[in-house]
Amino acid sequence: MEPALHPSGVRVEVAVPGDAPAILALHRRVLAEGEWFITEPDEFPEGVESKVAVIRDAARSENSVFLVARQQHALVGWAQVVGGGRRRTRHVGRLEMMVDARARGTGVGSALLAAAVAWAEKNPAVHKLSLNVFAHNARAVALYRKFGFEEEGRRLREYRFADGSWRDDILMARPVS
Repeated sequence: MEPALHPSGVRVEVAVPGDAPAILALHRRVLAEGEWFITEPDEFPEGVESKVAVIRDAARSENSVFLVARQQHALVGWAQVVGGGRRRTRHVGRLEMMVDARARGTGVGSALLAAAVAWAEKNPAVHKLSLNVFAHNARAVALYRKFGFEEEGRRLREYRFADGSWRDDILMARPVS
C-alpha cells in the first residue's frame, strides 16, 4: 500500500518495525484514559518486541495490515486489520484503531479508516470488516457509520468498570466490495 495523504494533512502508511516504540507509547496513553477499551493499563504487558512481532506478522499476512497515521511526522494514530486465521473466518478483517487524544477531531480517525477500507477493498482475501465499540463512544460510532459500518448486534452490560458502572458493546461491520 502506498502512503496516502488525507485532505486533513494526515499521512497514512503501512507500519514498519521502527514504528513500534511510538505505537506502544500511544497504545499505553490511550489505555491510561480508561474510557475506550476493555483492557485496563495494568493488564497490558506488551513491550516493543511484541509490537514489532505484530507489525511483522501483518506484513507477512495476505489478510492483515497495520497502518500508522502521522501529522507533521509525529505518529498520532494507528489502525490494525487482522484477518481470520481459520478457513471459515479468513474473509473477515477485525479492525482496531487508536488515536492520540491530542489529535482527535483533526481527521486522524477518518484518514485511518479511509485507508483501512481502501486496503480491504483492494484485497481479494477480505470480504468484510468488523469491529467492537463501546456504545457510549458516540464519536467513534458516528465515524464508523460514516464509513458504511452498520450495527450487527449489541451485548448489553458486557463490561463492568471499576466504579461499578456497566458498558454495552456494539458489534459493527461493513461488507467489502
